[in-house]
Amino acid sequence: MTSFATADKGLTMTIGIIGGGVWGSALARILSQNRVLIYARDENIVKSINDHKLNPKLKYSTFNHNVNATSSLKELKNCIYLFIALPTQNIRDVISQSDFQNKKHNIIICSKGIEIKSSKFLTQVVEELIPYKSISILSGPSFSNEVVQNLPTAVTLATKDKSNFEKISKLIQNKEFRVYYSNDLLGTQIGGALKNIYAVAAGIAKGLNLGENAKSALISRSFAEMTRFAEKFKANKNTLFGLSGLGDLILTCNSESSRNTQFGIKIASAKNENYSDLLKSQEVTEGYYTVEAVYNISKKNNIEMPIMESVYNILYKQHNLKDELTKLLNRPLKEEII
Repeated sequence: MTSFATADKGLTMTIGIIGGGVWGSALARILSQNRVLIYARDENIVKSINDHKLNPKLKYSTFNHNVNATSSLKELKNCIYLFIALPTQNIRDVISQSDFQNKKHNIIICSKGIEIKSSKFLTQVVEELIPYKSISILSGPSFSNEVVQNLPTAVTLATKDKSNFEKISKLIQNKEFRVYYSNDLLGTQIGGALKNIYAVAAGIAKGLNLGENAKSALISRSFAEMTRFAEKFKANKNTLFGLSGLGDLILTCNSESSRNTQFGIKIASAKNENYSDLLKSQEVTEGYYTVEAVYNISKKNNIEMPIMESVYNILYKQHNLKDELTKLLNRPLKEEII
């Protein structure tokens, strides 16, 4: 395992980031006025960060001398602040490998998704794995490549304790990265998770050249499904109108910088309906995994989500794209009620 070199000895606090991907690295840049230690499983990434102060996955960015990396989770166990930036389906496996028992742990979940095998939200997963902790959710429209270029970005930080928000926001807010407070952890998670499903749908629509009218209708009706899902679990509907819901949905569905949108575009032009090779050709596509979890939850709880269901049918049942489109357009007429 690769350890890290000592950073500025004048700094007394080390912030841990669990995840050496592009988002974890972007967060490290924001937090680097403090000492930052990134956990990554890839030894090449660890070495590159420690030796050259860069992550080869992330363009436009180098780290300052306060940022180091390690492939040993144990080196993060004494970090008070732990930012989790892992692929959703890997969180349980990675976190369970280390003994995070510090009662002062302050956990900030920066991943977006729902665990498939348990149908649990990420706060529920982390609560099972790390006792005696404060848990927050950081979410919103925030492409990593823009964050590291210091382009203006605004996000939601959801936590039950307003004083905890004040502590964390002091670590991450700067003149280009603005943080808004919410006490609705569930609604914030739902917005961040579900928007990835609809970004896949938006990519398919773009790949099929369905036009701007169709995209606008798709985003609007996708948002209706998101709010319907949130209300079923008694999340605050208004949360979905904020950065972590509507804001992230608009960004992700309208930009080809989104991995989920790119995945949808590739699906539309694929020569066969087995999309496993497409998944292997790009970074983690959370929408592919989240749609399975949301499909299972919606069926169990009788939540009407026709767009989500069409995405599921295309990805997991190999349904024809145009057949699913026809089915959506020929649903019984109804009032436009969100």
